[in-house]
Amino acid sequence: MAAAPQVHMESDGQGPTKRIKRDEPQGTSNQVPRVFLREEDVGISEFITPGWHGFDAIIKHRYSDFFVNEIDPQGNVVHLTSFTEADDPKPPKSQAEIDIENLNVPEDPQAAFEEAFVRLSSILGAEDSSRIKKHLEITEDQTLEQRSLLLDRDLDKDQRKNVYLITNNFLSSQVTCETVGGRLKFIRRVQSDKPNADKRSQRRGPQWQHIGEFCYFVMQKENMDSMDVLNQIARHLRCKPRSFGMAGTKDKRGITVQRCSAYKISHERLIGVSKKLRGARLGNFSYGPRELRLGDLQGNQFQIILRHIQGADASSLNPVLEGIRNIGFVNYFGMQRFGTQSISSHTIGIAVLKADWQAAIDLILSPRDGEREDISNARKAWVTLKNPKEALKLLPQRAALAEYSILQSFAKNGSATNVAAAFTCIPRNLRLMYVHAYQSYIWNSAVSQRLRMFGTAGPVIGDLVIRATEYDTSALEVDGGAAEKAEDGDKRPDIKPTVVTAENINNYTIYDVVLPLPGWDIMYPEHDVKELYTKLMEKDGLSASGFASHPLKEYRLAGAYRHIIIKPREFAYEWMRYNDDMLPLARSDSDAIEGKHEPESIDFGKYLALKLKFDLPSSSYATMLLRELMRQETASGYQSQLSLKTTENISNA
Repeated sequence: MAAAPQVHMESDGQGPTKRIKRDEPQGTSNQVPRVFLREEDVGISEFITPGWHGFDAIIKHRYSDFFVNEIDPQGNVVHLTSFTEADDPKPPKSQAEIDIENLNVPEDPQAAFEEAFVRLSSILGAEDSSRIKKHLEITEDQTLEQRSLLLDRDLDKDQRKNVYLITNNFLSSQVTCETVGGRLKFIRRVQSDKPNADKRSQRRGPQWQHIGEFCYFVMQKENMDSMDVLNQIARHLRCKPRSFGMAGTKDKRGITVQRCSAYKISHERLIGVSKKLRGARLGNFSYGPRELRLGDLQGNQFQIILRHIQGADASSLNPVLEGIRNIGFVNYFGMQRFGTQSISSHTIGIAVLKADWQAAIDLILSPRDGEREDISNARKAWVTLKNPKEALKLLPQRAALAEYSILQSFAKNGSATNVAAAFTCIPRNLRLMYVHAYQSYIWNSAVSQRLRMFGTAGPVIGDLVIRATEYDTSALEVDGGAAEKAEDGDKRPDIKPTVVTAENINNYTIYDVVLPLPGWDIMYPEHDVKELYTKLMEKDGLSASGFASHPLKEYRLAGAYRHIIIKPREFAYEWMRYNDDMLPLARSDSDAIEGKHEPESIDFGKYLALKLKFDLPSSSYATMLLRELMRQETASGYQSQLSLKTTENISNA
């Protein structure tokens, strides 16, 4: 195998793995209070691009600076290209449909009636066929029992099938047929229960048996959660949210495009709803036989604009950009994995893995810095009054779903003592998010230690490897960043890593090296990093074997594997100058449909921006690529406050 590009840890001359620390971006020290998680709190510490000190810029200064387009399992980037276009593929005809076509049913009702009994005679004999015919020719009103005729003979499956084929197609307006104990029962129809073939029945939607029970559609949303949009659609259509499926959740703050499915809902109805939605548009409709599920994607394409760049220009930054293209970045779980406030999701995960439901609920409901005033007031009300109904009055459900679910359970039961039951009222995806966050914290800490100890020039003896070209990332990891997979426990695919030895070390590169997410059914590296897993879990009162013995099945995590360094695909970049901070620097799919032009760079514009475009697997975080490039804190709270500060400075200028 060809050798991978050699990469090195930054060094200060005192050792091979020391990095240059940048606790605050240049020019911003002490301007932003610490009311949010930092990367160091969740195990993120190392860089691999050599000789680079970073620069200042703002991530998501506007939500329209962050675009995500899903990549489907076939590798196609998903785009919204039409608000109304629908593809209704007809599957190959079934044998039953062919049989019906071969019947050659006469259009004249009387001719069809006579033909039916010719055919029934060949199956049932002339005597039974005649009995059925005379029974159907009776016109007087009768009871259900009087309208029923049971043939006193057993028929095999094929005979019954052929009788049904005739009655359903030649005699559908005269009789219904059913099987009772292996015998056929013929019930003469009356006027009130004859099939209604009026136009109303024809308008009830597509014939699902022909086109598939699921309508697929592309959803573009802006500054909205994926589930919030699907809940909007469900309310407009008066159906349940579980009627909808999706391949992956997407960032709220951004413009994202993804595939969704709807069960037995026609595209005409979805087109009508699309015009009423807040912050979303639907289009590119088609039909198929199966629901979209979390994980039904290959990855995501990102287009990200970094605004207000300082400390870098094309001449200094282009070599670093090429380095990221060719070398890659540390495949950390990003800050989104751990929440945005001062209490990390992984600390709640520790309590969940210990089955300490009281501690988990106390952490979820406890006051924290840097959040919305209404949520903060609700937390304070709970801590002060311990009255769930009073706290619920102040708490917005959609913005604090876990908290709302717990307090609603307390209020319903009239007591806050049954904490285990209250915790289970949190939606399952969210409950699992806490334990997956803990796995991610351990993995981040382990990869930082692996890089500090051994660098990135290549594998070392004792490493675990899985060839980077031989896996589908969404299959290798069951709990990737773009899509939480809500399965019982942590069901890892049957992929076993190889231990690096002196004999096979030259067969692998640094891109093949993996580390495990802790669980009861994974291998650990056979070098000193293994001890870190044990020490970190012991510090939290946990152990690897304990993952198999949790009292609840869904928290018995088997574990998984994750490559430590990855390279972006289709990596491209463009420098732009602009004057107006309020104008977008890229167009969305819906903009393209509406004929809007792609924004262009302005010669000698006041501000400098960098537009990046690249593809990542579904389990990897774009913000970790930006971190490698910028050497800047990527926590959303930090970036939000930088954005506010910049806006203030522009307003005061």
